[in-house]
Amino acid sequence: MMNFADLYPFLVALLIGALIGVERQRRLAEEKSRGVAGLRTFMLIALLGTLCATLAGDYGPMFAIVALGGFIILVGIGFASSVSALGRLDFTAAVASVVTFALGMLVSFQQSTLLAVALAIFTTWILATRSMTHRYVEALSETDLLDTLKMGLMALVIYPLLPDEPLDPWGVLNPRQIWLFVVLVSLIGYVGYVLIRILGAERGLSLTGFLGGLASSTAVTTAMSQEVKENSQIISTAVFATAIASCTMFPRVLFVVLVANRSLFLSLLPRMLIMTLVGLFLAYLFSRKSVLVGKDVKVKDPFRIVPAIKFGAFFASVLLISKIASIYFGNAGIYAASMISGLADVDAITLSMATLAQSTLDPGVAVTSITLAAITNTLVKLAIAYVLGTVEFGNKIAAIFLPMVIAGLLTTII
Repeated sequence: MMNFADLYPFLVALLIGALIGVERQRRLAEEKSRGVAGLRTFMLIALLGTLCATLAGDYGPMFAIVALGGFIILVGIGFASSVSALGRLDFTAAVASVVTFALGMLVSFQQSTLLAVALAIFTTWILATRSMTHRYVEALSETDLLDTLKMGLMALVIYPLLPDEPLDPWGVLNPRQIWLFVVLVSLIGYVGYVLIRILGAERGLSLTGFLGGLASSTAVTTAMSQEVKENSQIISTAVFATAIASCTMFPRVLFVVLVANRSLFLSLLPRMLIMTLVGLFLAYLFSRKSVLVGKDVKVKDPFRIVPAIKFGAFFASVLLISKIASIYFGNAGIYAASMISGLADVDAITLSMATLAQSTLDPGVAVTSITLAAITNTLVKLAIAYVLGTVEFGNKIAAIFLPMVIAGLLTTII
């Protein structure tokens, strides 16, 4: 007897085919040209892939291999024969057809259904962003290409080769962990450069601030500081991006607490919320009063390893000082330890306090400790703005960060 579970993979395949097919159909309508495959064809292609994979369950894996090979030949013949009628070979559509067929096959495996849907979304995104990616690649210089390779060398070659264990007696100087922050700072600067080239400095840096803040607002502050030092034209937008990144840190802390110990969430919510709102409000006022840069700003080489390594050295020194200070203070106070930990990282102390509050630590003490760590980290980013950036950049950041810190301290005292 047939049930919904039997139909489910075929329905998902139809949706995958429709997703990719809609983009292809829209592209044909936009260019006012004819094509070999549109919405209905891609839906049938995905359905055929699922059907072949299902039949392979009865006839063996060789059936699926032959079906995929036969379909590739069919696509090659179909698109090649259409050259005379269309006046061109739509190779992208041909490859998209084969990918859609393969995704249809992947759907038939229950454990791979979500993977197939995710890949279908990525495929559609790649197809839909053709104009934007073409514009960027056409504007790509030799320096840009070399810097991309250097970025890959840092992240994919050097990082895995570094030892993943502390080298100092205190157990805090982990080369791989420190290099990870060097890579992160470089990556944020590089992504910011790409977004500036595509979207313009104003929207590009603002988006970099938000996305980078989800990973490390300290790294964003460092990247923006070095951008400002290289190009004073972007100072207003860099300040806005840095403020947005720092404001993103507070919801991230709330999320960590919600996952680790949700009983602390409501107690911590007002403190994190007030600092977020103060920061967003001041950033908004700053953007209203300032003249943000447009698309004509000249941005320099995105790959600047020296400032990133300086930040790595700064991060390592903070880790070392934090550890020595915590040994010196001993168990005299959780608050002092939280502020010291906040010099380098907020997520680690947040997770530690939330975990300890489930057993040995008073919840109120844990909430206050997390708040103090966030405040300390905000002050560290202010120091980075002055040290690695310019005095003007630091002053503008101070006008936003100091009220945030004061708001956090007031909520803690009250």
